[in-house]
Amino acid sequence: MSKPTTVVLLGADRVGKSTIANNTISKLVQSDIDALSLHFSGAKPHHSSPIAQYIEPFDAYLETMPEVIVCDRGFSEVCFYDQYRRHINISYEWAQSAESHFMAKSSKVKVFLVERTWEWSKPHHIEEVKNEHPDASAWWIESQLKAREAEHYAYYMYMNEYLNNHSLLPFTRLTRTPLNFDLVDLIAGV
Repeated sequence: MSKPTTVVLLGADRVGKSTIANNTISKLVQSDIDALSLHFSGAKPHHSSPIAQYIEPFDAYLETMPEVIVCDRGFSEVCFYDQYRRHINISYEWAQSAESHFMAKSSKVKVFLVERTWEWSKPHHIEEVKNEHPDASAWWIESQLKAREAEHYAYYMYMNEYLNNHSLLPFTRLTRTPLNFDLVDLIAGV
């Protein structure tokens, strides 16, 4: 079985990860490259470890033998979200274990950190909050935005610390990319 190129997109909420993933998949498929997108959305009750949310779906995708798997979110986020949203401390070793798993099952792993300012993402958060809660008061919307802003800054503080000092994988920082951006040129050699 040939191993895929695995692309991992990291970034705070509403910074365009899914859009970049979708653009990349579309361009790869147009070039007759068998590519799949995988979105990680958090641990489920049946998971037996903090990284099972990444390992299980990734391994299931491997059975279809794609040339490229584009992951929307990734293993290093497990420590941040469990700590920030659920107040559960997860050792960096869990994220490193997931990285090792992806490395062993991929021909190469490319990690990209989509880094945008809060000012860039704020309108996307406003739109999401208003769509999810159309009858919300201005006060409630503002309180949600303050919480999301704090998480945005905390995410990049954590992720830069992790990627620079603990990760087993090199990463590329993406800033100021347009919404129609794709990663095809950056993952050349697929």
